[in-house]
Amino acid sequence: MISFQYFSKPFKLFIIFSLLLLCANMNAQDHSYLEEGVSLQLAQHRKQTIRDLTYNIRFSIPEDKNEIVEAEETIVFSLSDKDDVIIDFCESADKIHEVRVLKLGSKKGLRGKPCEWSFNNEHIIIPKKYTHVGQNSIYIRFTAGSQSLNRRDGYLYTLFVPDRARTTFPCFEQPNLKAHFNLKLQIPEKWKAVSNAPVSTRKIARPSVFPLKQVYKQVDFATSEPLPTYLFAFAAGEFEYQYFEEYGLGAYYRETDSNRVAQLPDIARQIKFALDWQEEFTGMKYPFTKYDFVVLPGFQFGGMEHTGATFYNDNTLFLPENPTPDEQLRRTELISHETSHMWFGDAVTMDWFNDVWTKEVFANYFAAEISAPIFPELNHDLNWLKTYTAAAISQDRTEGRTSIRQPLDNMRYAGLVYNNIIYNKAPVMMRKLVELMGKEAFRRGIRKYVERYKYANATWDNLIDILDAETPADLHTFSKEWVDTALYPHFTATSCLDERIGKEYGFFEMTHEQCDSLMWLWQKETDGARRQALLMNLNENYLANKFGDTQWMTVLVESLNDENDPLTASTLIGYMYEPIRYTYLFNEGFDEELFKLSKTHPMDIVRTQLLRLLMRTAQTPAVVDSLYTIWKRNDSSLLSINDFMTLSYELSVRLPDKANEIVAVQRSRITNPDRLSQFDFISRAVSPSVEARDSLFASLFNAENRRIEPWALSVLYYLNHPLRGKESVHYIRPSLELLPEIQRTGDIFFPSNWCVNLLSGHRSKEAYREVETYLADHSDIYPLLRNKILQAEYYLKRANNIEGLLDSIDRNVSQDNN
Repeated sequence: MISFQYFSKPFKLFIIFSLLLLCANMNAQDHSYLEEGVSLQLAQHRKQTIRDLTYNIRFSIPEDKNEIVEAEETIVFSLSDKDDVIIDFCESADKIHEVRVLKLGSKKGLRGKPCEWSFNNEHIIIPKKYTHVGQNSIYIRFTAGSQSLNRRDGYLYTLFVPDRARTTFPCFEQPNLKAHFNLKLQIPEKWKAVSNAPVSTRKIARPSVFPLKQVYKQVDFATSEPLPTYLFAFAAGEFEYQYFEEYGLGAYYRETDSNRVAQLPDIARQIKFALDWQEEFTGMKYPFTKYDFVVLPGFQFGGMEHTGATFYNDNTLFLPENPTPDEQLRRTELISHETSHMWFGDAVTMDWFNDVWTKEVFANYFAAEISAPIFPELNHDLNWLKTYTAAAISQDRTEGRTSIRQPLDNMRYAGLVYNNIIYNKAPVMMRKLVELMGKEAFRRGIRKYVERYKYANATWDNLIDILDAETPADLHTFSKEWVDTALYPHFTATSCLDERIGKEYGFFEMTHEQCDSLMWLWQKETDGARRQALLMNLNENYLANKFGDTQWMTVLVESLNDENDPLTASTLIGYMYEPIRYTYLFNEGFDEELFKLSKTHPMDIVRTQLLRLLMRTAQTPAVVDSLYTIWKRNDSSLLSINDFMTLSYELSVRLPDKANEIVAVQRSRITNPDRLSQFDFISRAVSPSVEARDSLFASLFNAENRRIEPWALSVLYYLNHPLRGKESVHYIRPSLELLPEIQRTGDIFFPSNWCVNLLSGHRSKEAYREVETYLADHSDIYPLLRNKILQAEYYLKRANNIEGLLDSIDRNVSQDNN
């Protein structure tokens, strides 16, 4: 061995410097995965090192929605290795006012000592010199981000799915780092507040950290069960509250219509039924401390399954007068869907958002199972085809089809994974899986699954391993075929009554002659579900251009005359919209015939649905005048408050000379303040002034004007109304250019719905050219975002890519006239 003493002094210094540099490099953290959002690599790294997580968090909420929300939190967790701590916060660094590290056993106060920190790509980085193996506590004082606080006049609510918690407060934004939440809210004295856990204390006081202008109260909530950040939630504001002792749950709401409020006991009863059903099926008691539901005006989704505080859209949860069976079933299935999430998604949560569909497949599969005994008079096999199979095919037939499980490299794109495939095709797959293994074996497997992963995380493959052990069937191969491929089988029908139709999932292509035969034979089928399957396949062949619009419309109208099943009648009416989009341009008079039927059909629910169809499609002066008379009288027993609002929008488009009068009169009829705000926001889009509409469109480029997403989408639809095709083509390209920002600032369904409401009214060559040019110019757009455009442009693409002329209809003329 050569002694170090024999080297020269300069060389010794060089060696020492090199060793120090090497050690520094060895200790330096590799932050290459710190891209915007939460990368899969970062999430995997944190999952390996962080456990026993708790958020102690307080928000100070002023009554004025324009004032900032100040907040503070202490994040408590254990580290398995001494490491830099990387916390997600999708806001600017200047919103972070103070960061302190609290040492275990410190006597210097709960807020600890200040620490150095840095901010990089939406992440707060706490250097490893401030952390240690075992329990760590980090205190952060900050200004809350506003994007997901959904602040309105008199109330607010959070919506953090799938990666929006980090837009409001610093956190570890990944579903497999579940945490206990201890929430404190400082709110105006007259407000109520609700969150995942029960209220523990309320007190009137002056805030010590965040001075508010008004008298406030502090509401402290008990510690929650382990939750991922996307399920943490609260709402606060001027709410009414009812507690239903019989069912052990409560309702928060702002509705003032007594007919709607009177529905709350029935809603509570259905929630309790769904809870009891799942307890019996899974063998597991409701896994959370309490159950409240909150009814919100303008809520972005139908519902959201926050534990202990499920949020619902008011127009989805409250039924109109004389509801159709579709509307009644849709509400019950929604309630059953959100309730099922308490076990599937909330108690057992996916490990990463590429498996988000695993919570939705359970929620929709069980929604159908739970709803069936509530409506024994309806054909639920028919409804399954009409609801899940049809919706799945509507996306599978487009160029934007996806596999059920989709790749996801970063949480910031998690919202784009949501589509009709995960909500509707996945349950179709699940039903086939249950048929393959048997119901009892499936139930045994599900009980083992929820017991093993309660309050934890699981993948789809974990579930398949459990279910596969319960059956001799090869579920792994089944899963690979159904889950990991964009499966949409294409069959050649052996006859118009091919026995496989309805039993197999896919498209059964028929010849023109077979279609002609089926148009009159499907009604003779005695089994309701089989009739529905044949009718659905006939519509798919229409969309595949096997026959023309006038022929199809004639069949639909004549069939509706004699139809006595409400679900099938609803299907027939739904299929009418697309052929009407063409035939009314040639004055075929279908709207006149449908209006007569809306007065004579023996089922009131059919008459209501026909009026709703005519609102959107009526063209002939006589029918438009008749609808105007109905609106002016404001006394139709077939239409709801929301129907009359919609009718006023549609009439304003058709009768521009009367538009201002119609809007003013309709506005005077509205008494509920939330509904009035909605009307004032949307009615601007039906202005007869092109300049006013252009200005309104420009305002949508400000994210604040898109905050109430259902309202913003309605505005976009009316700006691109089918009767304004030529006037609105110039909205298409800038709207598509805005799409990445829509995805970044909006909630999970917003990008898809933005594309649908933008393009659904267009059929012209000019509109199609705008979309195709955009896609060609943006070949690098994120694939999941590109899929949203491809899905939404289906009907526009179909209108411009029809081979041959059918039924002597000159498609080019129809497009030019649009």
